[in-house]
Parts: sequence; C-alpha cells; structure tokens
Amino acid sequence: MSAGPEALAGRPAVRQAMNLIGVPGSRSAIPTPAAIIDRTALNANIVRAAEVCGAAGVSLRPHAKTHKCADLARLQLAAGAVGICVAKLGEAEALFEAGIDDILVTSPIVTGPVAERAADLVEAGASITVTVDHPLGAEVLAATMRTPIDVLVDIDVGMARTGAPDPAAALRVAEAVAAAPLLTMRGVQGYGGIWQHIGDAEERRDAVAKGMERLTEAIELLDKHGHDTTIRTGGGTGTLDTDIALGVLTEVQPGSYTVMDGQYRDVGGDWLGGLRHALFVAATVTRTAHPDWVTVDAGLKAFATDANPPATDLGSYLWYGDEQGLLVTDRPDRPALGAHVEFVIPHCDPTIDRYDLLHVVDGDTLVDLWPIQGRGRSQ
Repeated sequence: MSAGPEALAGRPAVRQAMNLIGVPGSRSAIPTPAAIIDRTALNANIVRAAEVCGAAGVSLRPHAKTHKCADLARLQLAAGAVGICVAKLGEAEALFEAGIDDILVTSPIVTGPVAERAADLVEAGASITVTVDHPLGAEVLAATMRTPIDVLVDIDVGMARTGAPDPAAALRVAEAVAAAPLLTMRGVQGYGGIWQHIGDAEERRDAVAKGMERLTEAIELLDKHGHDTTIRTGGGTGTLDTDIALGVLTEVQPGSYTVMDGQYRDVGGDWLGGLRHALFVAATVTRTAHPDWVTVDAGLKAFATDANPPATDLGSYLWYGDEQGLLVTDRPDRPALGAHVEFVIPHCDPTIDRYDLLHVVDGDTLVDLWPIQGRGRSQ
C-alpha cells in the first residue's frame, strides 16, 4: 500500500501543511495555490448519492477519474458503493497500490501493452473489470491474460467517442469475448458524457432516453444470442436522476457529485440542487496596488481552463498568466495583501489532476492531507 502525505514531506510546502493539521484557523494558512476539500460538504454529497441509489435499488460505482484519491474512494465504499470506476489502467494501478481493489476500467482496451498491464493487476490480486468495444480488444486480452478477467462490452449511446457503434457491432464484440476461454462477459456499458451539462431538464431527459434506447437495442440482441448483460453500467452526475428513472441501467457511474464544480452549478434539477460545493482552490493575494483589482497567486496552472473562469463572491476572476490571476472587485472591503481567497473551480476532474494533495478542512481547520495517487496516471 502506498504511503500517505509523508511521502511528499521532503517538499517544504508539504511540511508546512502537515504542521498545520489540527491547528484552529489553519485553513487560511495553507500554502497556495492548493486544492481544498470541505469535509462536511463532501460527506453530505457521498451520503446523498448512496441514499438515492439505494432507494432505487441501483448499484453505485462512483467514477474515481474525478478525484483519483484512495482516501476519498474509501469513503464512497464505506457508504455503500459496490466498487469504483477509473478511466485508465494507470489510475487503476495507482489506486490498487493504495488499497482499492474493486475497479472497473471504463476506457476500452485496444492494445497488447495495456492488456498486459491489466493481466498484471489481476495476478496481483485486483478485482478488475475491463471494457472492450471492438473484437481486436477481446483478441489482445485473450492473447495476454494468464488468469480469468471480467469484461464489459462498451456501447456507443450517441457520443461517438467510444463504444460499438450499433447492435450488430456489439454482437461481434461479445462473440469475440465469448470465444476467449479466460474472458468472462458480465454486461455492457453505455455512457453519454455529452448529456451531463445540458441545462434544460426536459432536453437532458430526452437525450438520455434516446441513448438508453440505443443501449436497450444492443442489450436485446446480445440477450437473444445468449450473452450475459446482467451488469448495465453508465450514467453520470448530471443525469443520475434520469439514469435511475429510465430503469435501463443496473449500475451508475457518477463522479463529480462528490465535489461539484462551476459547470454543474449551472445545471438545474432537484438532484443536483441538493449537492454542495466541496472543492475549492485556495489562493493568496500578492498585489493590491491597482484600484480595480488584486492579484492572486493562482493562474492557468491552478485550474482547468476549458470552462468559465473560477468563481468567488468577492468579485470576478480573470486569467492573467500561468502563475497569477486577477480578482476584479469594487468592494470596499476587498481582500488585503496576503489574504486567503477560495474559488469555486470551473471543472473538477482536470483541476484536481493538477495537484498532488487534497487539503481536507473542517470549518476553519485543516484536518487531513490526502494524496491524489492517480494524478497524471492517464496512460
């Protein structure tokens, strides 16, 4: 099992943070820029998703591509998750090393070297399920596996990014899996990432319904030919309520619900409206000389930049360089030089991937440091 934050203690900033744990008021003294997790909000989000899925009789397998953090995954498992998802084998390797052993790899396997790493994980004792969306994926797994492995067939439900493009193609993939002695088909996957941020609830529901029709057509053909489709996994944070209501999926894969971000703040609905922002990026004010703005030490390297700018009630954030940003504010009580400012982040997954640690806070106190084991493990 991998070490905790002590493995990073050779860095002066990490040592400073470690010395702040448990000190009242230490939240505002964390070295910045830093990824901050509000423990109360995080726990509330984890419990809410577990309750919603439990009440519906749908399994919850959260997507750890959001947080890439074993400590956070353990909280999800303790709350009732059946396991976790990851996007890449590298994330699975990192989290398995940190003690997480029930993992679905959602990106389809295509090449021999990736299949070989999956085989190594299984031999090391991991309970790994992999996905394929082409007969070639089944063939490379069959040529590589030394022990049995469970497999899902990934179905394109309208995103055109991964997945067998139609039921006939899905059947060919399933037949290739069935022909391999060490591969056991357990079901299908259908994920529509393009639906997650559709703002209008009715439009979002219609898009998901069309995607689930595509998935159902593939399931019916696979069932007709005797292939196991017991697991029907997919969905996400933005569509979780609809995913459950439509009744096609037996397992859902929300990820961002744990921490939330600015993109999901703009998506309506009772489900999302009941979640809380738990992830922030902390910055320090480093210049106050300009009358219209202050400079902070969090720039392009501190946030994902594919969405709207970071948000704060203190004013408007402007990108202003790799290392700095501007907080435009006309408040008479604008932040002073050296002040601690926290921003709601625009897109949680790639923002977290910029950091080595999550700084866990309870109120105004730093209470823990969680390594982000899967940071940068996108191979």
